[in-house]
Parts: sequence; structure tokens; C-alpha cells
Amino acid sequence: MKKTGLAALSVLLILWGCGSKNKDDDINPYDAGPVTDTDTRSDEEKELSMIQGCISDYNTGRIAEVEEYLNTQLHPLPLEVSALPEIHSLSDLTKEESYVENSNSSYAGSYMVDDKYKVIFIIYEPTGNSFWLNGRILFQIDPQQVTVDDNRFTEYRTAMTSLLEQEKRVLNWLYGLNLSLSETESFPGYYEVLSMGGTTPHSIDDIRNIAERVFTRDFLEENFYYSAFYSESAMFREADGKVYCARSDMIAQETSSVYNPRYIIAAEEREGTIYLDMLADSIGEVQPDIKRLTMVKTDNGYRLPAAY
Repeated sequence: MKKTGLAALSVLLILWGCGSKNKDDDINPYDAGPVTDTDTRSDEEKELSMIQGCISDYNTGRIAEVEEYLNTQLHPLPLEVSALPEIHSLSDLTKEESYVENSNSSYAGSYMVDDKYKVIFIIYEPTGNSFWLNGRILFQIDPQQVTVDDNRFTEYRTAMTSLLEQEKRVLNWLYGLNLSLSETESFPGYYEVLSMGGTTPHSIDDIRNIAERVFTRDFLEENFYYSAFYSESAMFREADGKVYCARSDMIAQETSSVYNPRYIIAAEEREGTIYLDMLADSIGEVQPDIKRLTMVKTDNGYRLPAAY
């Protein structure tokens, strides 16, 4: 009996130990943080802790890890910035009241990384835990410090300008929008495509070739080709040397882009991908917020690996 009891107790202890380990393994380090009885810190102390954590994530290379845990995309450091200065007090920051007024944020503060780049930390709720669950960051530059049409980036600027002009047009076509279709239904729910931007496609391959002059094939196959060509209710069908399209109730996207390739700040090429820091327009004015756009260099020219 004693041996049986000891054996049962051993099994229970092993199971309890395994259960405890699995529970710990499932803890997300970017969730609410450690459990405490009462957090007696002031809001200012919590805000400082959150901002220090944000800075640490950039300086220790944890941004990719945070993005994976939270399934989101965060602003990367500007190409010309390698690290963010540490802070020891909120007094090291300049308050940015314009980001708090008429918004749901509770605090916004900034500092200059150098004489060129500015960082703004915006907090919606001072929890003292992960910055990313209740905050966001902006990287800025004074547009007057950017060389307009900088000749160092002429090749990239020309390519990106052309791609941005075409991207929304191509995506609209893949959704069955802004096409010239026959008024007569050729077979249930489908109408012959008479023109696609001045070109008459005669096959699905023709449409793919048009789209792949703007986007990478990987991006299109992952996000558009199945619903456009291969599903049971595909947008396009091909028969007897003609292409047919189902009518769409969606609203076409605007073809003009807010991104302004005339204001490229910096560029970097890594393994065939070109990373561009640039500015964007809003209400006819160039804004200070830095945007990151990418292109992929192929044998046939530059292509977009994402939609902007």
C-alpha cells in the first residue's frame, strides 16, 4: 500500500510540474505584465516606465519579437538612426500637447535623437506595462531639412513614383473595378472584359502579366490571385480566348497616393530589397512623419512587395 501511495503521489507531482511549466511557457511578455497586489506608482512613473521599455525594445532589437507577439507592424527606426537615447525622467522630454488635445491619449512627449530626427511617444493609458499595448511612436523630420528631388535617389524616385501611380489602378482591376465590360451577360454572372486600362486581355495570364509589372508575384499570389482567378466564385474566368468578369459592388480605391517620392530622406538596399524613408502629403502640405516604403529589385525592374 505504501509503495502504491508513493507511486501515485509521484505521478501527481510530475503532472503538476508539467502543468506549471506549460502555463509559464504560454505567458506573453507583452501582455499586462507581472501580477502585483497594488501598483502604487504615479501616472508619471508609469508613463516613464512605458517609454523606457519602448526605447529598450528598439535598442535591443526586440521590435520584430514584439510585432510577432502582437501581430502588428511597428514603425522601424529611421535608416539613419541606429539607436534611441535613454531617458531617466519625463523632464528629459518636451511635452507635445497638440497630440493630447481633442484625442484619447493621456500623454505625449518628444526628444531630438540628433539635429535631424525627432521622436514622439504617445500614451493612451498609463498602465506602466508594455508601451505597445497602450501607446504609439512617431519618427519625424522637418520637411525643410529634406533635399527635394535629391539626385542620390533619382533611380529609386523614378521607379517608386511610377509604381505608386499604378498600384491602386491594378488592385482595382483585380477586384473587378474600373473595367470596360460588355453590357450583355455572356454566361451566368459574367461579362466579357472589353478593356483593362486600354488593353484587352485574352487570358488570365494576360491579367497576371499586367499585375506583375507593378507587384511581386509572391505578394499577388498570397493576397489576390486565389479570389481573382482560382476560387469557385472567382472574379475572372477565361474561355475561348476571352476573359470574363463578374460585376463588383465594391468601391474603387483612389488612384492618387499620399506618399511623396520627391521627399526621399534616405535609402538602403539589402539583399535585393530597397528600403526608402520618405514623407507624405496631407491637404496639400508635406507632413513631418517619416514613412517606410519598400521595393524589390527584379530582372525586369522594381516591383512593390506590398500595397500602400
